[in-house]
Amino acid sequence: MKVENDKAVLNVTNADISLSTFKNVRAEQLSLQCCNLSGMNMHDVNLTGFRIADANLSELHINGAQWGGAHFECIGFGNPNQPDVEFNTTPVQFSYCNFDQGVFQDCNLSNVRMDNCNISGLVINGVDIEKLMKQYESTKPK
Repeated sequence: MKVENDKAVLNVTNADISLSTFKNVRAEQLSLQCCNLSGMNMHDVNLTGFRIADANLSELHINGAQWGGAHFECIGFGNPNQPDVEFNTTPVQFSYCNFDQGVFQDCNLSNVRMDNCNISGLVINGVDIEKLMKQYESTKPK
């Protein structure tokens, strides 16, 4: 099936559209429900207002994206309606990201490692970490 230079509302149910290609397509308010999108590739897309719920994002890779105003909630908890589902335990990794003015609230950050990160102004539970580290450095034997 080919739809070209046309405005169409498509209702696709119980179909296999594997290997389909969409190019220069407007798809505002597109709804995907109960779909397997493993291996899907999106390039040069606008996902403003895009919402994902009850999803397995294991091995998700996002590169070169803007995320101002993004909200990540209940990540790593899984779907409470499917408590028996096994989840990928590979550690999440953030590289070359800007969290300036970001807020982490009620998050499990146990065993987190930060390498070569700018922590100026980092405050954890009211403690200025940069100040704490400077204090620690001043007490280390030379």
